[in-house]
Amino acid sequence: MKMIEKELNFPTVYLKKTVVGYGGNQEWFSQNMKRKAGCGCTSGANLAAYYASNHHDMAGIYDGDCQMFDQAEYVQAMEEMYTYMKPGLMGYPYVKRFGRQFVKFCREHGITAEAKFCHGRPKEEAFGFVKESIDSGNPIALLILFHRAYALKEDNWHWVTITGYIEDENNSNAEEIIFSNCGERQTVSAHQLFEVHRKNTIRMVSFRIHSSD
Repeated sequence: MKMIEKELNFPTVYLKKTVVGYGGNQEWFSQNMKRKAGCGCTSGANLAAYYASNHHDMAGIYDGDCQMFDQAEYVQAMEEMYTYMKPGLMGYPYVKRFGRQFVKFCREHGITAEAKFCHGRPKEEAFGFVKESIDSGNPIALLILFHRAYALKEDNWHWVTITGYIEDENNSNAEEIIFSNCGERQTVSAHQLFEVHRKNTIRMVSFRIHSSD
């Protein structure tokens, strides 16, 4: 049995010298509305912080220390992204708009980005999208609109950030997705997440960064 695990060098967030997050947590917002509906802009801030810390020519899209992410500076990045991805009464359940707004955010910081979308079905196509994105160094914003899996019951109508995957070459049912969810590193079965069922609706978007040469 050959297991392959690939995980991006994703931001670890500190308060003083204590780790408080694997990526951002919408609970860090001071305003109640943002704590409730700020998952989309938190994912956007995760992408910005990741690119800034892993691509020296993109350092300008995160206004803080990319060597050791500070919680207060990370919240400022989340607040900035909130201006691009401001939720409405229904939250921010718009993957195409997320894509457009992150591309706009990058453009206004001197970076050219292109959005790539996947609707999460069939499973082989969805897992292939994750592999291709992660293997090329690009995290994925995942919108779970509805899902019947018990493991995801708290994550309906919610954005998380995919940061890696685990593949078993001998057993596709053992494949897993690694993601950042409210500042926690979590895993979920790919077979479960990408199950084709009328009650399951998910959307994914990742980005390809074009050099300024």
